[in-house]
Amino acid sequence: MITIFLVFLFIIQIISFYFLALLYTKVTKFDDLEKKQRKLMAEMDNSIVAYLSELKDENERLIEQLTVYAQQPAVKKTTVSASQESAASEEVRPVIRTSIPKMPVNLALKSYKAAGQATEESKAPVEAEDARTQVIRLYDAGQSIEEIAKQLGKGRTEIELILKFR
Repeated sequence: MITIFLVFLFIIQIISFYFLALLYTKVTKFDDLEKKQRKLMAEMDNSIVAYLSELKDENERLIEQLTVYAQQPAVKKTTVSASQESAASEEVRPVIRTSIPKMPVNLALKSYKAAGQATEESKAPVEAEDARTQVIRLYDAGQSIEEIAKQLGKGRTEIELILKFR
C-alpha cells in the first residue's frame, strides 16, 4: 500500500516537473517576444524621428525656394528684333514663365510665413496652454493616458506620441 502511494506521488511529481518546464518555456518565449517588440518600437520611433526631420528640412528648402522665386520678377522683358532686315524697328515682348503660376506660389509663401510666425509666437510664453503642455501636465499629475485622451478629446495614440516626443 505504501509502495503504491509512493509510486503515485513520484508520478505526480514527474508530471508537475513537466508542467513547470512547459510554463518556463512559455514565459521565456513571451520575454523574448517582449524584447523584440521593444526593439521594433525603438526602431519605429527612430524612423519617425528621421522622417520628421527630413520633412522639416524639405519644408525649409521649399520656403527658401519660394522666397527666391517671389523676389524674382514674374515677367522678364526682352528685346527681340521683328526682322533681321529692319534692325531699327525692335519691339519688346514679354517672356512669361508657364511652369509655375504666380498666385499659388504667393499663397504658399504667405501660409509658410504665417506658420513660421505662429511657431515664433508659440516660443513666447503664452497664458493659455497648448495641447502638448496640457498632456504633459496631466500625465505628471498621475492621470492615465485614457483619462487624458477623454479630457482633451484626442486619441489615445496621439497622447502616447506626445508623451514619447516630449
